[in-house]
Amino acid sequence: MEPLNDFVDLAMPAGAEVLFVGVQYERPMLWARVQMGAPLKTRRFRVAGTGHILADDVGRYLGSFILRDGVLVFHVFEDSAP
Repeated sequence: MEPLNDFVDLAMPAGAEVLFVGVQYERPMLWARVQMGAPLKTRRFRVAGTGHILADDVGRYLGSFILRDGVLVFHVFEDSAP
């Protein structure tokens, strides 16, 4: 398994709505509803394992995913910083 980064920057069409966070083919994924052709905007997401210390302003919770047959549980937040 590749190491997970604490922060992930994704270029997504502006106004994209995150629908689901999960695992596909043993890799964490994020699915979103997007407007094709919209200009791209970089968004930052925080990935934190259960028990990791988080700042009070960690951002909006989007979902969780589980790896290694339930041994590892991670939670995804959208960074609230501009």
